[in-house]
Amino acid sequence: MGGFFVSVVELNRLVGADSPPAVIDVRKRAAFEADTAMLPTARWRDHAQVDLWMAELDPAEPVVLYCVHGHEVSQGAAAELRRHGYDARVLTGGIEAWREAGATLVTRPEPGPGYAE
Repeated sequence: MGGFFVSVVELNRLVGADSPPAVIDVRKRAAFEADTAMLPTARWRDHAQVDLWMAELDPAEPVVLYCVHGHEVSQGAAAELRRHGYDARVLTGGIEAWREAGATLVTRPEPGPGYAE
């Protein structure tokens, strides 16, 4: 992967690869909970608490973050990861671009015990 952004086409190809990037859904909690869908292999994390969950990631592996439209929320979280040396990218257009492209979505887990924050 190169640059700060990754396209829907490129990420769709990478998600099915042997060594896919970590995919992090950083939509604000209200937006995440209002939608039943998320990208395959994604896990939700609070965009405002990057410092608390970045240690879960392997700094040697690429990571792609997305929010609703690929603007401030995911860009800010990716910039923070990059500041700490992670190979972080943003999905261009966010989950809405993914959805508009007809790419596969999965049903998100229901909040409850074990709900990852």
